[in-house]
Amino acid sequence: MIKEVFPEDKNIIEQIVQLEKDAFGEGGLNQWDLVPLIRHGRVFYMEEDNNAAGCIQYMLDWKDHTKAYAIGISIARNQRGKGYGTVLFRESMNTLAAEGIQTVELTVDPENTAATEVYGRKLGFEITARRDDEYGAGIHRIVMEKKLTSCNK
Repeated sequence: MIKEVFPEDKNIIEQIVQLEKDAFGEGGLNQWDLVPLIRHGRVFYMEEDNNAAGCIQYMLDWKDHTKAYAIGISIARNQRGKGYGTVLFRESMNTLAAEGIQTVELTVDPENTAATEVYGRKLGFEITARRDDEYGAGIHRIVMEKKLTSCNK
């Protein structure tokens, strides 16, 4: 089961920051990033043994209010390989769909074929574009989208 994170969930926020650091190093979210996302976006986590086992963050697309952007997903090292990422994505997208979100977009490194495969095969995302130099020279991204009418695919 997943839960939404709220600003008063200080212990969970600290755990999520550590998950992000473990998963993405300096590129992970810190408290300065995470707290505004909790207040103005949507942040969900999966709990295992009273600890955050995984986290996913979304923000609303201001150009299309029926679309959300999945900023990132992180799973605790000792919880990887258990399908938690898939469950976290599916359940959070179902929550977003119930709130009127029709599409979720994400980006992924073109060399991360394992992630691209999981997003496509397990979750039903489709590649819609490629953005060269998205995060600087030579840092490219593949854009993938999912229509939320079929989250349980």
